[in-house]
Amino acid sequence: MAQSTDAAAPPASLPGKTPPPSTTTPPSTTTTNIDALFLADPPPLDPEWVQHERDQNLPYPRPVVPPLIRQPLYVVECRELTARMTAPGARDHHLADGIDVKPLTVTSSLDAYEVPLLSYSLEGATDNPDYAVLYIHGGGLHIGEADSEELSCRRILKEARLPPLKEGAGAPSLVVYSVGYRTMPQHPASTCVADCIDAYRYVRGTHSDLSKTKLLVVGSSSGGELAAFVSQEAAKDAEKSGRVSGVSGVVLRCPVTSDAFNGKDYIPPALRPLHTSALNAKFATTLLGHMHRLVPRDGLPYMPLEAPPALLQKQPRHWIQVCTNDMLYSDGVCYAKALQLAGAAEVQVDVVVGWPHTFWLKTPWMDRALEADQAMLRGLAWVAEGP
Repeated sequence: MAQSTDAAAPPASLPGKTPPPSTTTPPSTTTTNIDALFLADPPPLDPEWVQHERDQNLPYPRPVVPPLIRQPLYVVECRELTARMTAPGARDHHLADGIDVKPLTVTSSLDAYEVPLLSYSLEGATDNPDYAVLYIHGGGLHIGEADSEELSCRRILKEARLPPLKEGAGAPSLVVYSVGYRTMPQHPASTCVADCIDAYRYVRGTHSDLSKTKLLVVGSSSGGELAAFVSQEAAKDAEKSGRVSGVSGVVLRCPVTSDAFNGKDYIPPALRPLHTSALNAKFATTLLGHMHRLVPRDGLPYMPLEAPPALLQKQPRHWIQVCTNDMLYSDGVCYAKALQLAGAAEVQVDVVVGWPHTFWLKTPWMDRALEADQAMLRGLAWVAEGP
């Protein structure tokens, strides 16, 4: 079950939806319906996921595999899974046809390195789309490449139902870009951030007419961290230029927004009562346990949750998806709260009850994974409706 919470509206019961179990609303600067998403402990895992763990004999706790060993294995796993899901006769075979995939590069502002970028567009599509989506994959900043979450990029391209930019216009055109930013430990986290910002500026420059092309940003897990940084940097760019932000909406799925794993000192004081999951082992699953950083914030000056309120206030619409059985659950909820406290544009939170961190990437064949993806597509359409 899932619960969507619109931070701009009063709390309301949603027909057919069951909210996650919650305790007494914690104290905070402002009490809103986002506070109702507070969880002291997670609910039980969904029986379907528990059965999957048994069938696959998933180990808990997860064995630690060095990223330099894990990376090539992960890349192959992702490509094989996409191939299986889009093979003839498979449920998502329609995502294999009618799509042009073009490899591009973006020149790094740090060292002139050519950052990989994949462009997904429908065959015969216009060069001036109504929407451009910048997609940023997850992987803890340590693993993943531009095609590691290709199934999600393809689904966005073919199944998103974005609103027409002009009244009476037909179905809007769309292009999806996925960035293959450099990863740790070969590169510092600051390079991961810089590569994604460079990719954003490239895409924004390619589609520079804001009246004709809206740019939306989507990030998954640590890609959500990077997506948040991109949107924050876009607001800084806009302030310097005196123009509106180049990002019109943001979708974050189980995002990393803090370094709460290193303690409450890395969470803004007003949000500490709401942030419970990172230091509670009950939220750990076979997909994600405690995240160990060699240095706080991976050496970054701050995390998205710690951004100045004046910067958060300039953020566009955000749609944030969180899973209750996830040590990053509170990262997503608290980022929604931080945006709200800062007076940003509207925020919606979609809560997937009883499921672990980004499970849709590992088990896309499950009905619940498809439901989560479909919710994401609705969230993308909602942020696209914003100014």
